[in-house]
Amino acid sequence: MKNFILVFVILMLPSCSFDNKTGLWNDASDIPVDNQIVKSINLQNQQNTYQDVFTKKESFNGEVDAVSNSSLKIDTPITVNNWFEEYGTKTNNISNFSYDGTNTLLSKSSKLRKLSSGDNILFYNDNLIASDQRGKIFIYSLSLNKKIFEYNFYQKKFKNFKKKIYFTIHNNSLYAADNLGYIYAIDLAKKSLIWAKNYGIPFRSNLKIIEEQIFLVNQDNVIYSIDAITGEKKWQFSTSPTFLKSDFKNNIAIDIFNKNLFFLNTSGEFYSINYLTQKINWVLNLKSSSLVESSELFLSQPIVFINDSLIISTGRSILNYNTLDGSRNWRFPSNIVLKPILTTNYTYILSNNDLLICIENKTGKVFWSQNIYKNLEVKKKKIGKFHDFKIINNEISIFSKKGYYLTFNSSNGILQKIKKISKNGINSKIVLLKEHMFLIDNSNKLLKFN
Repeated sequence: MKNFILVFVILMLPSCSFDNKTGLWNDASDIPVDNQIVKSINLQNQQNTYQDVFTKKESFNGEVDAVSNSSLKIDTPITVNNWFEEYGTKTNNISNFSYDGTNTLLSKSSKLRKLSSGDNILFYNDNLIASDQRGKIFIYSLSLNKKIFEYNFYQKKFKNFKKKIYFTIHNNSLYAADNLGYIYAIDLAKKSLIWAKNYGIPFRSNLKIIEEQIFLVNQDNVIYSIDAITGEKKWQFSTSPTFLKSDFKNNIAIDIFNKNLFFLNTSGEFYSINYLTQKINWVLNLKSSSLVESSELFLSQPIVFINDSLIISTGRSILNYNTLDGSRNWRFPSNIVLKPILTTNYTYILSNNDLLICIENKTGKVFWSQNIYKNLEVKKKKIGKFHDFKIINNEISIFSKKGYYLTFNSSNGILQKIKKISKNGINSKIVLLKEHMFLIDNSNKLLKFN
């Protein structure tokens, strides 16, 4: 009922007006709903492959020791200079981060605003970009240790709504979409609004930009291609909606070499679409077709891929597919709690039964599997819920909400060290930039480590 009322209010909004003094819109509520007639992809006339991957098998629950004296060939650590989108790259995956590695706290900011989403923080030219729950976007300078810009797109009618904003940066512009159905672009150099559109239905996905097209999805599982320069719709495609909402949101990844967009919706459908021709390459059905099971919520972690190997997770399985033809390479029965890490030769997952597992990409076989708490002296309850999962300097790194940092040997899964790096816990994903590590704690302060 609340969603219906919100949509009705948005649809009734009047036409837009412009503030000549600042170059910014007077108020988001002045922007009309976009009702353009646009090209729509027709699923029925495409070459499609449907595959029901739902099976009932017990989750893997065993420990496997790595072969004695074995050594995995892991991808070379890379240095990241900017964090332009939610998962860092178009593939939603970075195999191995380079980091100075001393875990020494270099600086702590003053208290920032309470974030609308701790996961979606960006870093651009040594600046942190984030938004608070009221929708105010702010830029915090790492060099000056202070805020250098604040902008509130929302005024009047929407000030009491809790905002959920999804960000990405492209060509010195910040693009933001929200749970009110707005998408807008801000020039980061001039600090002024470029354009703003109201699409009437709340957005619910990460954003990707390629070939001057913005890709994003609304809560009804409609995917849009929007012109990054003008904000006009180029095309749209409606997929099956779901009426049961979970924490999982629609997820997009981009294969820039083959010009393909991968899209996993909240109904458990996975699409490969050529974003230049708007042709559907293939479709997978990741939920049971039975009436009983189809009423269940579909749960997943974000999709990740490297080369032609793509990992999709469901509430019961890890699935490896070929990105080009959608053929399944293997299925592994496990429910994971964080986004998997995909390297050229191996997939690393953290299961809900506390197993850290390394799987061979070619075969789907377990190379090793270890219980995280097996050799820990610190109790599980004290460590708290795990919040982020990365490979840093060839070591598997796991971060907990209560501020603990655990590292494991990537060749055998053996615990290397455990350290509490934030006494106030962790409220954001961990970002590695220019050999430094950044996080926002539960006191809304930005911490920088080397």
